[in-house]
Amino acid sequence: MVIEAKFKISPWILLTLILTFLILIPGACASQNPKVLFDETGPYGKYYTIYSIGPYGASSFANLLQENGMEVSRLTDPPVTSEKLKGYDVLIVMAPERNYTDSEINTIKDFVKNGGGLLLLGDNWGQEDGGESYAFNGLAKAFGVSYADKLVVVDTKHHILFSDYVNVVDVKPNTVNGNVSEFYYLKGTYLKNTGSSEVLASSDADSWADSYTLTEEGFSQNNGVKESEETSGPLPLVSAMDYGNGRVIFMGSVGSYVNSWIYRTNGWKLGLNYVNWLAKRPVPSEYDAAGLIPYSVADMEYRIALMVILTLAIILGIVMAARRYGNGFSGQIKTIKNWKYNALVAVNLLFAVGAVLIFIPPNTYLFDITNPDMYDPNFAYLIICVAALYLFFSGVVLYNLLARNRIIAEYSYMNMAILLFFAGLTFIFGDVFFIMDVEFYSIMGMALIIPLILNLMVIRNYGPDLVIEGKEFDRLKKISVKSLPYELQPHYTDSAYIGEGGFGRVFKATRKDGRDVAIKIPKSFDKRSEKTFITEVSNWIHLDHPNIVKLYDFKILPIPYIEMEFCEGKLEKGMKPLDEAISVVYEVAKGLEYAHTKNIIHGDVKLSNIMIKNGVHKISDWGLSKLKLAESVTLSGATPQYAAPEQISIEFGKADERTDIYQIGNVFYELLTGRLPFEGEISQIYNSILQTEPILPSKINSNAGPVEYIVMKCLSKIKDDRYPSMTELLKELQKHMSPDETNLFP
Repeated sequence: MVIEAKFKISPWILLTLILTFLILIPGACASQNPKVLFDETGPYGKYYTIYSIGPYGASSFANLLQENGMEVSRLTDPPVTSEKLKGYDVLIVMAPERNYTDSEINTIKDFVKNGGGLLLLGDNWGQEDGGESYAFNGLAKAFGVSYADKLVVVDTKHHILFSDYVNVVDVKPNTVNGNVSEFYYLKGTYLKNTGSSEVLASSDADSWADSYTLTEEGFSQNNGVKESEETSGPLPLVSAMDYGNGRVIFMGSVGSYVNSWIYRTNGWKLGLNYVNWLAKRPVPSEYDAAGLIPYSVADMEYRIALMVILTLAIILGIVMAARRYGNGFSGQIKTIKNWKYNALVAVNLLFAVGAVLIFIPPNTYLFDITNPDMYDPNFAYLIICVAALYLFFSGVVLYNLLARNRIIAEYSYMNMAILLFFAGLTFIFGDVFFIMDVEFYSIMGMALIIPLILNLMVIRNYGPDLVIEGKEFDRLKKISVKSLPYELQPHYTDSAYIGEGGFGRVFKATRKDGRDVAIKIPKSFDKRSEKTFITEVSNWIHLDHPNIVKLYDFKILPIPYIEMEFCEGKLEKGMKPLDEAISVVYEVAKGLEYAHTKNIIHGDVKLSNIMIKNGVHKISDWGLSKLKLAESVTLSGATPQYAAPEQISIEFGKADERTDIYQIGNVFYELLTGRLPFEGEISQIYNSILQTEPILPSKINSNAGPVEYIVMKCLSKIKDDRYPSMTELLKELQKHMSPDETNLFP
């Protein structure tokens, strides 16, 4: 037994549950976490620490630790005592710029011996008076390790860009380093004596220990020039050791740079790995999404919730706008001035170039790790994504404008959503990003909406397919022979090329309501043809008869075309049996009779204009039809082989209903004999139509004898000698048809 249950939940309730989950889950996981203490007891406070915002505006290592479930505190008042260290799992000491007393050193040793962890980040500077290094190097020596004084590791072959910031690739794969295989080592010294500690990472053989010299302005590097007395690599940079029940990691790096850089490359993983190891936590092989974000922002849960709401609002707003307004146009297509079209192209091109200038050049600085005032790869990646998407859709808009004179509203909607999302993201998380000009980027990004609004305004006023005044029919030259023009593709599906005739190309397609139709598009068109096309085709749309192909619609702009009833075939050339020939002519004559009652004359009745649908013959292509308002009308443009004498020479009068009778006589003759009454060069055909009598059908096909007089009467050169009306012709045809056959037709 299958039990089906329908359960509906309001999207607003679902959103509330999601946001509640996002807000509450961090607090549920915050208990029993390692406690980390930063020593900030030096005279410059946090300037040389990695607790909070560093001197170059970088986000703090401490916040990264908090993001990964650790409790972080700082020690600001000396001395370091066992009471102050009580309850903490890890102590981080970094360039405190003060001497540690013997008592403090012993306190820290006891802290480690009793199970604590110590992360000791050394300094390459000594006392400014040229004396011994700070006492914290004495702290390292208390564990049997020492840092090199007044030396910094340099490598001009393995470095970042053109700087001497070393790219370290000799990282031992072990439980301390985790899966970190390389990192950047910035302005750091090296471990002169590693004692009993295990080396975790080293510079390569191309590196050396460049000396720092003392000047009036302070210490300065020796311009990256290797001198003979300087120690060559490889040089140990990081080491670790077990001490009693605790652990120690030694790393030689200037603290302020560590704060700015250590976790902006692979260093964030390295720092997390080290603190995890010191706190005796497993070092993960991979970090989850939270670990990938080295930032901790106040009220992060609420910011995320706000971003979720903003994203949903943008998506909902764009979808509703697209559904309500579609392409924004529902009126009659109008032509647009050439200068307005050029201005539209120029604005879209200008803002596309502007997007490149706004986003791309500054992005090079955001990736420059040697420029701490600008370096922020996270924001750079965001800009790259936004710029790439915006430029892609802008490129599509420009392509359609230039190549197709068309604006696709969907691309403008997409770019709007992208820019709104970018603006919202930068305002909500602006203080997360490193650089201070996030708002500038956001405002510049929002300015890029201008061409999008302009595009939608143009669509609203002129339609999605722009028809430039004076160039209305130029696009017919661009139409592909085998595919339905793109202007019509939004209105039809499953289009297929059928073929072409003298007037134009024909496609089969399915309308939105599921009806199969035939679409005929002229091969060429000009302003002169427009009035004639509208006048003559408008006759056709009012004809509704089983033996007339129904015209559903026609348009001039953005391209001229007619939409008509789809028929699976047309009448093929060749001699037909007598009964079939009579039946075909009878059906076509019924359609023409109906048109004549509407005072409409076809004027181009021929074999190729007779279509077949479900076995019924229908007359098509009323493009040359005329509305008879007087005794007769002027008809021209008929196919030469089927033309009546009055269509060639005014001496035979003007065209009327009997012109259609002459042409249907041509069709009848062709069905009976397999050939036309007159053939050859056009001049010969015209001369024969005016002066020569056709060969009797029975001379070609003896079976045509019974209806030969009907054919020859239809082909009389003098109109008065033909049947006076299509009704009279139908009466003659009925004499050669059984009553059952005639009853088949209305």
